[in-house]
Amino acid sequence: MSIKTWFATRSTTTVKLFGLACLGLAVLPLVQISSGDAWAQSRRQRERALEREREQENEQRAAERARQRDEAAGARRTTESGTPAPATPVPVDASTPFGSALAACEKTQQEEPQFVLPGLKGEIKLDRCYRGRRHLACRFDTVANEGNALIQEFTRIVEQRYQDVTNIEGICKLDFDALVKDMGGTVEFTKRFVAARSEYDARTACANKVKQSIKDVTLPELVQAPEVLKSMMDTIDADITKVSAVHEQTTSLATKIDASQKSIAVLQKIHRAMCMKAKPDETKDKAAAAQ
Repeated sequence: MSIKTWFATRSTTTVKLFGLACLGLAVLPLVQISSGDAWAQSRRQRERALEREREQENEQRAAERARQRDEAAGARRTTESGTPAPATPVPVDASTPFGSALAACEKTQQEEPQFVLPGLKGEIKLDRCYRGRRHLACRFDTVANEGNALIQEFTRIVEQRYQDVTNIEGICKLDFDALVKDMGGTVEFTKRFVAARSEYDARTACANKVKQSIKDVTLPELVQAPEVLKSMMDTIDADITKVSAVHEQTTSLATKIDASQKSIAVLQKIHRAMCMKAKPDETKDKAAAAQ
């Protein structure tokens, strides 16, 4: 083989190897991209699956809440004795401000035994829980007023932050009589909140039944029938929304009151066991001040 031929062969081989190397460098990113796309697609599929599962869970929870509201106030809860809560609103003492306000609402109810609206196949009878819009709005306003009263009267207990105490010195600085008073306040709050919550649940369930009936109403005699029906639905929604905002606040407060109540019970026990009683001269000073 001549030197010229040898160089030509080597050049051809070198070119081939160089070409294969370049081809590999060109293909490798494509493989990596393809692999990355597959991984990204798999990740998106997993995320969509998880999102669907969350949506299904949310739908199930929403359906369960709606079913529970429709059953009646407190039907999903149990009383301290372990017996199921009644399917009607908890009876409210008429001598209390809340009870007397609810009783006053009965004077606003209309005399119709059952309200009806026109439907495609005849009259649509509204649920008997509905005693007219004035009556429904009055009950909602009463619940909202009671909720605001609870917030104003009992927020101070939560603000004491009893659960944040850090040592025995801090516990002994607490006035034991104040602990007793606030414990009574938590009990009173719970009793009033249960009654207000029960009334809220019952009226909200009633309003939702009315809304469901309105969906089946037909008004062929009215040119703007869709607008009229929408206005009817919006009116009921506005009544619910107005009281729902206050109810959410009182529900949040109820959770905090419950935590405070548990903390106060523990602090009372520690206070009795670990805190020194007042000295004789301090007792005399307090007695003199009381006189």
